[in-house]
Amino acid sequence: MSHIRLGSPLVHISGFIAVSLALASCSSGTSEDKRDYSVPSSLCGTAMSTSALKPLLPAGKKISSRQSGSTGYVRCQVSVDGQVVLSSIIERWKPKTTLTDVAFGTYGLTSDNVKKKKENYIVADTTAVGHVTCRAKRKDGAEVFTVIRKEHGSVDVAAMEEAITKFTDAVSTSKQCTESNA
Repeated sequence: MSHIRLGSPLVHISGFIAVSLALASCSSGTSEDKRDYSVPSSLCGTAMSTSALKPLLPAGKKISSRQSGSTGYVRCQVSVDGQVVLSSIIERWKPKTTLTDVAFGTYGLTSDNVKKKKENYIVADTTAVGHVTCRAKRKDGAEVFTVIRKEHGSVDVAAMEEAITKFTDAVSTSKQCTESNA
């Protein structure tokens, strides 16, 4: 008759599998999947569709935002439970600056991580850059660009595309487009 010793590899493997399955069943569907805060309708004052923001925000209890920057450069950092999870940027560049210059030169996008490229925006794994078409032509001729960056994890390309297009459209009617001084 064969006996399984306590020190045998079969006992260790069986125990490891049992513990792993128990932990996996405990972690699915927990409160980590719950969003106890309301999704904001703006990024530091720039109107934004809650449906476009929701996929970019994690579960958590408390959301806050902080704006920084100066004339020509505005950053909004969104935090959930004290951790920055999303950043948006609105910035003005000299006339004739292109979307490619900004996306690849300044924000480090590469052809390897670009998922979608259109005339007015480029979407990568965790960052999207948009070129704003200002409805009121700027007197100084400056070009206006937007950036949305998910700070942790990844997001579906369609969700990032919706976020950058909605944000860029909102900026097209904002003071960033109508102010004449750079």
